[in-house]
Amino acid sequence: IYNVEKYLKRCVDSILAQTYPNIEIILVNDGSPDNSWEICTEYERTQPSVRALKKPNGGLSSARNFGLNYARGEFVGFIDSDDWISSDMYMTLFNLIANYGAEGAQIDLMLAENETVHANNNKSVESVFDNRHDILYHYLKTGTTGTGAYSVCRCLFPLSIAKRYTFREGKVNEDIDYKYKVLRDLNKFVVSNKVCYYYFQSGESTSSGILTSRDFDLYDAAEELVKLTEKENSEEIRFLGKVKQARTPFSLLCRIAYYGISDKFTNPRATINELTKQHRKYLPTLIKSPLPYSRKILALLLAIHLNCVKYPLKLIKLIR
Repeated sequence: IYNVEKYLKRCVDSILAQTYPNIEIILVNDGSPDNSWEICTEYERTQPSVRALKKPNGGLSSARNFGLNYARGEFVGFIDSDDWISSDMYMTLFNLIANYGAEGAQIDLMLAENETVHANNNKSVESVFDNRHDILYHYLKTGTTGTGAYSVCRCLFPLSIAKRYTFREGKVNEDIDYKYKVLRDLNKFVVSNKVCYYYFQSGESTSSGILTSRDFDLYDAAEELVKLTEKENSEEIRFLGKVKQARTPFSLLCRIAYYGISDKFTNPRATINELTKQHRKYLPTLIKSPLPYSRKILALLLAIHLNCVKYPLKLIKLIR
């Protein structure tokens, strides 16, 4: 929890409203300078299931690791403090684990600008993965083709396994390798396409989407994933690890094309040129990957020149 007093009650209230009753809610105040701590302590005072903890500011990974040390349940889940969940999310996850004799489970998420958005959950389609290869292959492939695949917020994991690992601190995209390690240790994993998690997208400012130096942490996450996948016997899994690495300059160029680049870069043009050079190097891997055809076309256009994507996007924004 950091500087989210505007959204914190929405998040916590959605957890308190869970139809599954046996939940311990740990609120980690990560040195937030606003009124978040006062909100946390009020919840702790009035709600028996809530524990409020505080620590010096260290970032999201640091807060998650801190909370894991205090967790006492059989399973653990993670929720970002400006997001919210449906009232049946943890009941759904627990039932998936119980019904299939699995160790962990995952639901789907959707991007949302406000809480009036509701998913169309007519019928849940459930997939069971009961060996290491299939669990990891599904994770890596959906990371290439889907949205939010790397997020741990969609999951319920055994606490004993979750505590074996820590999130890399001081970095973003920390979910990627942490989730891989936990999934690697599961014998059976169940995935449902039911949307229960709402990932908040603030519409207040598009400047928050511009490329900054911190976005280059994605290289670290991709490198970690490559190291992990290289240890697998499966050629498919090793290749998908390389696909994530190949997607890194592509993803950063897409961000620049859509949002722009921070003026804090000493030489923005040189940064773009270097990213384009790297993207061209990895382009054959992307073309061979399970990336959707629309993304492959985008990759080809970016390999030609950033402006092949940047100016059409500007035109689309103006039309909107």
